Amino acid sequence: MKPALAHHLVAVFSSPGDVVVDPFSGSGTIPFEACLIGRKGYGMDIALLGVTLTNAKVTRADPDKVALLLNNLAGWIKGMPPSEETRNSAASIKFNGPLHEYFHPDTFDEVLRAREFFAEHQEDSPEWYLVMACMLHILHGNRPYALSRNSHPITPYAPTGEFVYKSVVEKLTQKVGKSLAVTPPPEFVSGKCFQADICKSWPDELREIDSIITSPPFFDSTRFYMTNWMRYWFCGWDRTDFDTEPENFVEVTQKRSLTIYNAVFQQFEDRLKTGGLAVLHLGLSHKCDMAKELAELAKGRFTLLDAYTESVQHCESHGIRDKGTVTGHQYLILQKR
Repeated sequence: MKPALAHHLVAVFSSPGDVVVDPFSGSGTIPFEACLIGRKGYGMDIALLGVTLTNAKVTRADPDKVALLLNNLAGWIKGMPPSEETRNSAASIKFNGPLHEYFHPDTFDEVLRAREFFAEHQEDSPEWYLVMACMLHILHGNRPYALSRNSHPITPYAPTGEFVYKSVVEKLTQKVGKSLAVTPPPEFVSGKCFQADICKSWPDELREIDSIITSPPFFDSTRFYMTNWMRYWFCGWDRTDFDTEPENFVEVTQKRSLTIYNAVFQQFEDRLKTGGLAVLHLGLSHKCDMAKELAELAKGRFTLLDAYTESVQHCESHGIRDKGTVTGHQYLILQKR
């Protein structure tokens, strides 16, 4: 979701001081836009990737603690080489080409060591999330910031160009510095993202919600975890995880039956205030009219305020087929009775 759309939905369907939750947080666009305009922006995501990216945006890190974390990472990388287990695990990752082909050999060793470091020192702190998110950002791309050979910044397509050594700590320190230099507006309110399954019990902190504003996976969209396969790998997935973990993802389970949203709507009903809103940004395709089907599932619990569709067939794809077979974007507006 583009930030401008997220900003508009938050501004229209919530007020300053409201609790706004996106249980499909992803890269954190909706919670971040909520925090920027004085709402308490919260997120949920089933994967560490989404939790990391969201928390890096909605929390404020202490620069001194960030510097210490970077210093510890530098010491870790200069220490022992990557373990044999780490190397063997990385060798099994071959989407769009073997993983090692994306990097200069010395850079690749540093990336492997950095992956070990973040796993060993993972913590629920703004500093860890910021540094980890910056590391995920610089893993691959087509600009000088990227550690990889030339590749796409979103989906790591097979790399091209020379093998040039790039220091993980140097590139990461530059990216972190740019992030810390950005000052949030005076109305910014810090938020939080939790790692949890939307179809199961939500964190206790997420209660008395004013607005749930979210964009569930489109029924016919491409697989988010595969377009971000290198970042999922860096967050801890090994080869078998790519085969097993997606079975828990709504983007996979909803294709078997949209009735999984009964559990989602139950959580919406339990967590929203009376009169609270649930705003869903959905995808229309020839295979599924998500707004129509989800409205039918929700009607026992919510009042349908509106449902409308806008065509996206005219939109640019920027050279990437990232919309799947989606022909329209839908907006389903529900209110708790």
